[in-house]
Amino acid sequence: SIEHAQTARAWLQENVVTVSATAGDNGRLFGAITTATLADAVKAAGGPAVDRRKIQVVPPIKSTGRHSASVRLHADVVAPLEVNVVPAR
Repeated sequence: SIEHAQTARAWLQENVVTVSATAGDNGRLFGAITTATLADAVKAAGGPAVDRRKIQVVPPIKSTGRHSASVRLHADVVAPLEVNVVPAR
């Protein structure tokens, strides 16, 4: 429903999702962060269930630090998805 989409958007606008990934010394990741990983990270952070197929990551996330993606929650609702990628320990 559009109400659910708006609630989900409100959460996504207020929160930054943290993802840990294996990175080299220069902060470059071995591969890119997948939409499935992002969807799982949102859920793990207490956020709404997001369909990974609705997440758009352009350009691909291939380094540590802050990145932006977007989620199409509804035909008329697109939310920003802020991601902080940290090196896995």
